[in-house]
Amino acid sequence: MASAKKSKTAGLIASEMEKLEGTKIKLTMTVSAERLREGLHHVYSRNKQYFNIPGFRKGKAPRKMIEQLYGREIFHDDAMNYILPDLYEEALEKHEIEPVYKPEIEPGEFSETDGAVFTAIVHVRPEVEIGEYTGLAYPKGEIEATEEDIEKALKAEQEKNARLISVNRPAELKDVVTINFKGFIDGEAFDGGAGEDHDLTLGSGQFIPGFEEQIVGHSVGDDINVEVTFPDDYHSPEFSGKLATFEVEVLDVKANELPEIDDDFAEDVSEFDTLEEFREDLAKKIKEKKESSLDINRRNHVLKKLIGAATMDVPDEMYLGRLDDLFQDFAHSIQMRGMDIESYMRFTNTSEEFLKASWRKQAEKDIQGMLVLEAVAVKEALTVPEEDFEKRVSEATNKEGDELAEIIEKMPPLRKKELMRSILCEKALDLIMEKAIASDDEVFEEPTTLEDEEEGDF
Repeated sequence: MASAKKSKTAGLIASEMEKLEGTKIKLTMTVSAERLREGLHHVYSRNKQYFNIPGFRKGKAPRKMIEQLYGREIFHDDAMNYILPDLYEEALEKHEIEPVYKPEIEPGEFSETDGAVFTAIVHVRPEVEIGEYTGLAYPKGEIEATEEDIEKALKAEQEKNARLISVNRPAELKDVVTINFKGFIDGEAFDGGAGEDHDLTLGSGQFIPGFEEQIVGHSVGDDINVEVTFPDDYHSPEFSGKLATFEVEVLDVKANELPEIDDDFAEDVSEFDTLEEFREDLAKKIKEKKESSLDINRRNHVLKKLIGAATMDVPDEMYLGRLDDLFQDFAHSIQMRGMDIESYMRFTNTSEEFLKASWRKQAEKDIQGMLVLEAVAVKEALTVPEEDFEKRVSEATNKEGDELAEIIEKMPPLRKKELMRSILCEKALDLIMEKAIASDDEVFEEPTTLEDEEEGDF
């Protein structure tokens, strides 16, 4: 719920808390008539210009006249949305309630003379019973760089430094072809179905399924008729399931020319003069990455055991809140790459619901892991010293001194509490790992790999 501007008018006359089944809590809030009238006046002032009432200049009609024509409740919902956020926060603070998701608000009595009553159903964190968390076993794992690892890294570096050259042969998968194309449905050209001098990597999936494969085997100068069917779930419904024919002219075929892996290659792509030195550096970096991956895998392995041994009744609302966070983080990462989330979902033929469904297991793991680690932190009486908190904020903001102090001072209490909780959970897991034991009998179920660490968000 968005926070409204604070009012000097006292608003919350009373609030009562009632514990319901499970993790539910019912808050009943009684709002003063004065605060209610203030909210109604604010909403009326903000919206009166949209009403055109006979006998009055636009935006000049009295509130009572508008209410007579459109109903007394015309401004009630907006007034509630204006006054409730602050009152809700006040009630949460009074009863020391920390909700895990958005509240379910239900309006009750609503009177300008007597005030109003609202109820909010909120979910709070569940109680957690943890099992044994000392002496948990994890796999030993290997961290040495193998010859296969080094060769794979060299191959990746070679491909990264390849250059595209025109070739005098039929196009193959992974080649880049330059084409002119024009699409037709039922003999008619359609918007967005044409392009000139377009570079297309064959096998990239950039075009409709089946299009790129029909370019394979053709050479420069070939004119091709490509027939494809738009997917039933295509993002533009007017094309869904339609058969289309594309007239395609192949202008150029390019392939990657790979450099020779030798001393000259090592000198070009690294700070080293010889291939042997470059290989030794790759082996060192591979080992460091394996150590990092192994540490992540061990912590995940132990945390999964801790979750499996715990008892907790997590409300679905906690998972929904985490999914909201994951979606916002993903949208931000997309924006940092120069594209808004709506465009990304349109181009990839996905939706917010689809993305959240794909992250459901991750959300469950995140929430359950946080809850069990919090339980361990409470049992071990762990705390977060102020210097640890300041260090974390400094690392995240790259600020120090007065600038850092100002950021911390302005940080919303909820955000500060979330960050403190995150640090506390890390401390709890560090403690658990200190008491964990490496074992040859343990096996990683879903290990993080070097490739996983190098992959982007999409």
